[in-house]
Amino acid sequence: MRCTVNVVDWMERQVKAVHDRLTPQRFYSMLLGALTLAGLAGLLLPGMPGGHDLYYHLTRLHAMAVNFQLGEIPSMVNHEALGGYGYATGLFYPDLFLYPAVLLMLCGVGIVAAYKLLVVGWMLFTAWSAWHCAKKLSATSFGAFAVALLYIWSSYLATDLFLRESLGEVFAFAFAPWILLGLYELIYGEPRKFYYFSFGFLGLVCAHSLSLFLWTAVCATILFFNALRLLREPRRLGYLLLAPVPVVLLGVAFLAPMCEQFAHLDFIIQGEKNEAILERCMPFLKLFLEIPTSKPPVWIPPGIGLIFVIAGLQRLRLTSRRTAVELFRDLCLIAGVACLLMATEMPSWKGAFKPLAVIQFPWRFFGPATAFLAFGGGLTLASLVGAEWRRERYWLWIVVAGAGFAWFVNVGYCYASKIYEHDLVKSYHPGRPQEASGIHYLPSGGLLDTEIRERGDVVVPSHPLEWQVSRPRRNVLEVSFEGNSQENEIEVPIVPYYGYQAWLDLPEGGRRLATSVGSNRLLSIVIPADCTSGRVTVRYRTTPLQRVSWLCSLVSACALLGGCWLWRRRSARKKFGA
Repeated sequence: MRCTVNVVDWMERQVKAVHDRLTPQRFYSMLLGALTLAGLAGLLLPGMPGGHDLYYHLTRLHAMAVNFQLGEIPSMVNHEALGGYGYATGLFYPDLFLYPAVLLMLCGVGIVAAYKLLVVGWMLFTAWSAWHCAKKLSATSFGAFAVALLYIWSSYLATDLFLRESLGEVFAFAFAPWILLGLYELIYGEPRKFYYFSFGFLGLVCAHSLSLFLWTAVCATILFFNALRLLREPRRLGYLLLAPVPVVLLGVAFLAPMCEQFAHLDFIIQGEKNEAILERCMPFLKLFLEIPTSKPPVWIPPGIGLIFVIAGLQRLRLTSRRTAVELFRDLCLIAGVACLLMATEMPSWKGAFKPLAVIQFPWRFFGPATAFLAFGGGLTLASLVGAEWRRERYWLWIVVAGAGFAWFVNVGYCYASKIYEHDLVKSYHPGRPQEASGIHYLPSGGLLDTEIRERGDVVVPSHPLEWQVSRPRRNVLEVSFEGNSQENEIEVPIVPYYGYQAWLDLPEGGRRLATSVGSNRLLSIVIPADCTSGRVTVRYRTTPLQRVSWLCSLVSACALLGGCWLWRRRSARKKFGA
């Protein structure tokens, strides 16, 4: 016991010595970076745990690398998926943040190694985002460190990263702190800084569609409850209405093509009633307990971590002076608890909250809950500690131990279970199931992914016809035919996303053919009656709306960067003149 105490005392003296030698900001920022990397030590092992969505994201990376070499930038359709029928990954899932990994792959890095490097870089960016945004709200470096560590070592992020391997939600984690900072400025602070809010939502547009929908609903609710404050100061309301403008102008490159697909075709996700959402609700007693559940009948994630309870309850020890930061701190704590309750059976998922059932799993509210409670708990500890080193040292150990327990228990459990199951993915093998993410973006009423794979390259003509299918390139399908005597509608092995075009190759030149959706909800092509034989070439082409939306985003980005440069130059001149 005495030896243990001596070791603890020695460690505290070392920490204090480093703390005094460096500024508090440098000390805590370096400590945060070191702990973030330490939490990713499992990535040094060969392979990645074969989580829920890992193979789907590896398929995305592989398809993007292939399309890059084919000159298809941005990548819209994974042409190899579903046995060559294609899956429009890039039209429904934002791919922007995957390109660093794709570039590494094109430079010769293996796909799993590129995925790992992407994860490391993104986790560091997420930690910096939480630190930077918290620093804007907290005067102390310790408070910013507490917020960031509670956030980056949360059990839900560990689950998303190593078990669910939901890369879109992992990307979304980096932008939630900016949304919270933007909310603070719009409601309590300086509303001219609405660009924090815009940046956070623009990041969600480029990260994860369901997180964008969820955070929009959460922020709309918070702003509704602060409507009187906004109405009393019309200036705040004006900046709030201005905030979505850059999000739409810069994000239209992804939003418009996705909406175009929904306008031309019904997908399975649109026809789902999500009646089973109640089966995924969290029991009240497991909202915070970070211990994973072993093989439950219906999978649910562990709770977000008891450390949030410990940090949040310290609010009872404080007396509020009702400053802007203190009001926002309390708002975060209340909103965090409310988001947790949304993950339970308390909401009427078949009644008033039915429109939210599109999120599929009520425990997706753990994402906003983690962000709100990390900021609320960290800011609470910052007020409690103040400038007293003894309290700061005391809570430093509690935060590191509490957050570390939540993180490492879940990461350790995931690695242990996957090693036991021999499910560490060390390489990528095309054609394996999970090429389509939950089949949600296949045509409604058509064939499912398993049926498509078993079907093969089959052409179904409306009248007798001799045909042969070939794929000279990965993004091209050719159907050679003979013996056509009348107008013939042929259904080809392609999922009919809007943008596919077909040409009839004839000696005198090519002819554009009409396309539609066939009886099996696959791409259908009409061959004219005067064409007895020939060859039909099918490939995906960018639509006019896609090109216009890309141009709009590019022009908006250039205008925004130019405006920022002019503003900084003008500010520098004013400062120099003063």
